[in-house]
Amino acid sequence: MIISLSGTPGTGKSTVGRRLAGELGYSVIELSNFIKSGSEFESRVSLGRINGLANSKMKENSIIISHLAHLLTSNKIDLFIVLRCNPAELIKRLKKRGYSDFKVYDNAMFEALDGTYIEAAELHKNVVQIENTKNLRSTVKRIVSLVENGKKPKKFNKDYSKYLLKIERQFRSGLKYTDCGTIK
Repeated sequence: MIISLSGTPGTGKSTVGRRLAGELGYSVIELSNFIKSGSEFESRVSLGRINGLANSKMKENSIIISHLAHLLTSNKIDLFIVLRCNPAELIKRLKKRGYSDFKVYDNAMFEALDGTYIEAAELHKNVVQIENTKNLRSTVKRIVSLVENGKKPKKFNKDYSKYLLKIERQFRSGLKYTDCGTIK
């Protein structure tokens, strides 16, 4: 099986992907490792180039990890997983990484809008959303169950749109996202 693991930056793709690969005995293909930060390729990256790169690295029993993995068009991919995270927690994670306020705002808004999932669902039928806000072990367990038993997780029904105005107000007011408690 080939799995595409995607999600907004900060949702836990790399962490979940590595743990999942260990549980399943799969290899990891982290596309960001092949796109050098600050390189000309990074600034001119196109979906065609990403698809070509992924296709050249893809093999059976692998997990392709990237915030763009849901946009891959290969027929070899069996399952598209979109990791989700509560925007308040996502803001904390991105600030801890040192993201600029604009990048924090942009990514939190995209998560609240279900952006990655909507893009994936428009392109593919085999898409599953998995919540990864609190318990990494539980997230990995749900995905392993899905892969090994075909057991789909409970339908994801979190509506993060209630965060849209809160994030917008906080960003527009000039706050630096240091008090994530105001986004609850």
